[in-house]
Amino acid sequence: MRKMFFVLYVLILLTSFALADYMNSFSAAVEAWNQGKTEQALSLMKLSLSSTFNTSDAPDLWYFKARLDLMTGKINEARQALDTAGSVFKPKPVFKLLKNLTDASITSFSPIVSIKYIGSINGFHNGEVFYSPISVAIRRNSYYVLDAANRFVERFGSIQQRYKLGVDSTPTAMVYSNVMDSFFVSFENGDVYKYTSDFSKKEKFTSKLSYPVVFCTDNAGRVYVGEYGRDAVDIFEYNGILMKEMHFFDKKVHIFSYARVFGDSFYIMDLTDKEVRKFDIISGKELSDIPFPKGVIPFTFEVMYGNVFFISSKSAIIGGISFNLNQSNSVFSSILNGKLFVTSDPAANKVNIYKISMEKDVLFPIVDGLFFKGGKIYVRFRIIDPVDGFIENPTNVVVKDNGLQSPADISYISQNAMIYEFPRLDEILKMNHVKPNVVISRVSSFNKEVKNYFAPILLNNVVLYLVRDGKPTELEKLLVHLTNGAFISDSEVEYIKKVSKYRRFVEFVASYPVGLPTGIDDVSVSYGPTSNLIDSVYYTKQNVLK
Repeated sequence: MRKMFFVLYVLILLTSFALADYMNSFSAAVEAWNQGKTEQALSLMKLSLSSTFNTSDAPDLWYFKARLDLMTGKINEARQALDTAGSVFKPKPVFKLLKNLTDASITSFSPIVSIKYIGSINGFHNGEVFYSPISVAIRRNSYYVLDAANRFVERFGSIQQRYKLGVDSTPTAMVYSNVMDSFFVSFENGDVYKYTSDFSKKEKFTSKLSYPVVFCTDNAGRVYVGEYGRDAVDIFEYNGILMKEMHFFDKKVHIFSYARVFGDSFYIMDLTDKEVRKFDIISGKELSDIPFPKGVIPFTFEVMYGNVFFISSKSAIIGGISFNLNQSNSVFSSILNGKLFVTSDPAANKVNIYKISMEKDVLFPIVDGLFFKGGKIYVRFRIIDPVDGFIENPTNVVVKDNGLQSPADISYISQNAMIYEFPRLDEILKMNHVKPNVVISRVSSFNKEVKNYFAPILLNNVVLYLVRDGKPTELEKLLVHLTNGAFISDSEVEYIKKVSKYRRFVEFVASYPVGLPTGIDDVSVSYGPTSNLIDSVYYTKQNVLK
């Protein structure tokens, strides 16, 4: 009997050691991942799994291993880990996100089902908030309204603040560049000024233009300005140097309105031929044109993943389907930011805000790290929107700890990037995801391997710039878009390196009080309460104490 008790005691002791052993290895793997040491984290995960008894923690270990496999390009191993986690155990919400990344099957566009009015920003004349709102821009959680008559910008959001432009001329338009975290305002006198994000400093960006109207910016830091006085569009580098001049209307008189950029295409509204004309940015070659819808001539337009969105005073039309804009008396200009659609209405002295609902909400988060300080957990994450590509407004983010929603405080952090010029593709698998990684590569380098690098590029926090030395695949186009990169020419490589040195990359940080877990706690992040793409990462008591 005494011998049997001794054997039982040894088994219990060995089990306890094994349990402690796998938990220590797992905790060390989480710590290594937090430091950007992905290969070390994967080795520790394998050690943890080899010493794991059949416990409730096993699915989390397999999901974390699948994530690390994806980051290091081991696609088949990731599939096996997911199959083990999803078939042997009950699938968790993170399964779908990791499976989509494994299969490179993130949906890029789904139809709009509604455009709903959600509110207005109103102005009035005497003691006005604003009087002539001709442009609106969105930065983080604030709206910036350009008042042409009074020559100021009014900020609305967590605070309301007025910024004087300090230029003795009437402004014609304003845009915001998230690449440079700066505002650009054009003026009737031929000048374009660049303003810091708080409008405390300004510098003359370019001058001596013929009635300039700043149209838009892109992910390469280029600034597009229409010269209405001579039917041309100028493309400027981030420092105000003219990169390219596009003359569209040499052969006959045309009237053009607004212009937009998406991917490697430039779109401009031609009111004479009643169409949106599409051009290749790099070559300047004209591509297929998009005719206006029948009926009222639209005043402006937006582009959603290459789909043109026509806007008039009372309706927005996309794909032949019309959505009512009942709150608008007139539309002078518009802006599309994520799923927010905003119009400026100078006839009524107000700005109207609409919410776009898609057939499928494919916004998805990627968690880049956890750290612990002062009794709180801090979760670093990005939100990727396959339609817009860039999300700066985290108000719909849901953070859960062990399945319980946490009232998290969400703030922003800005980071400088690591820059890699024409790295080997296998080097991407070893990049430190803790910092943004700007990768300048070639289309010809990606053509055969792009599917295998889909998940590593997104999980390893890569911003992808592809030199277009061949015809890009649809998957390459999607990757460039999802990473907020751009297609460039060989002559722009040095320019992109300079831009990337100045660029500030924004991530979100969610913070909330943390207890002391007894096993493995999971932190999940989703965008909106109905999102089915959820990212989860993990921590243990050892991580918190360390």
